[in-house]
Amino acid sequence: MKHPLKLTIAGILLGGVALFQNASASVMYESLPGSNSNHISRHGVAGPVLADDFTPSRSGSVTQIDWWGSAPILTGAADSWEITFHPDAGGAPSTTFPTGKLSQHFVNAGGTDPDADGIYFYTAIWNPMDLFLSAGTDYWFSVANASGGTWTWSNGLAPTVGSEQYDAMVSTGVGPDGGPHFGPWVGIADTDFAFRIHTVPEPATLVLMMLGLAGLGFSIRGKRN
Repeated sequence: MKHPLKLTIAGILLGGVALFQNASASVMYESLPGSNSNHISRHGVAGPVLADDFTPSRSGSVTQIDWWGSAPILTGAADSWEITFHPDAGGAPSTTFPTGKLSQHFVNAGGTDPDADGIYFYTAIWNPMDLFLSAGTDYWFSVANASGGTWTWSNGLAPTVGSEQYDAMVSTGVGPDGGPHFGPWVGIADTDFAFRIHTVPEPATLVLMMLGLAGLGFSIRGKRN
C-alpha cells in the first residue's frame, strides 16, 4: 500500500500542474466582436494594413492570438496570415501610430463561423514565444491576410480584459522592408477591432505559485507527523 504522504505530495504536484495550465491560458487583452467591418487588411507591398492599439492587463509572454473577421474563399492563400506587434509612438491620438516592429509571425489559420453570421473566428499559436509584453504599456497589433481578409469591429463596449486608447489605423505606404507596416498611418474614426491575446504569467508569478504549493506540502506533512 502506498504511503499516504506520497499520495498527498502527488496530489499537490498534480494540482500545481493544473494551476500552471490554467495560468498559461490567461488572457492579457480581449475585445469581443460586434459586426463585420469590411475593412481589408492585406499583407505585402500592396497593402492596406490595419492596426489597433491595446494595453494588456497583465505582463507575460504571448502564447496565442485570436481574432475575428473574414477571408476570401481561395485555396491556401485565404489561410495565410501575417500577425505583427508594434511599439507605441506616444503623443496625442492624432500623432500616435505604430512605429517599427516588436515581433512578426506568418501563420496558417482557417476560420470557423459557428453562428453562421458571417463573422469568422481565427486562432493561431504564437511560436516561438519571442514576445514579452508589460502590463500597462501601450502597443499596436495588426492582422493581415495574403489575399485580403477583413477584420471585425469590436462590440462598441470597453475591452473585457485590458484597455485601449486610440482608434484603429490604416497604412498604405511602403516601408524599408518592402511592406506597408511603416506608414504613413491614417486613423479610422470611432473604430476598434476585435481580437484577443493570450499569455503565460510572468516568472515572478510562477515562482510565488510554486512556493505556495511547497508551503502547503510542508504544512500537510507536519500535520501528519
